[in-house]
Amino acid sequence: MHLNYNFEKLVDLSAAQDIEAGDGTTSVVVLAGSLLGAAEKMLQKGIHPTIVAESFLKASSKAVEYLTEMSTPVDLNDKASLLRAASTSLNSKVFIDISISFDASRFCVPH
Repeated sequence: MHLNYNFEKLVDLSAAQDIEAGDGTTSVVVLAGSLLGAAEKMLQKGIHPTIVAESFLKASSKAVEYLTEMSTPVDLNDKASLLRAASTSLNSKVFIDISISFDASRFCVPH
């Protein structure tokens, strides 16, 4: 019963990711599974659950700090940069039995 509850929560997490971003459902489940595995190891070592939760919160804040430092501002009026970002993102998808090369320029409406 406990195991089914955990799977249900991972499915809920995946669904929430899909609704929010429309992508990354596999990544979010893999990441959550890794975090749960790490938490389980700490709990088995006798670390109190509150300490584990607080540690994850601190790590999350630090991760946001690092990502903010390494991020690059995007000019939403720079179509070339936006097209490169979209193309990179969409070309990274794995397709079974088909190969798709995304040409973002086909979706631009001329002014």
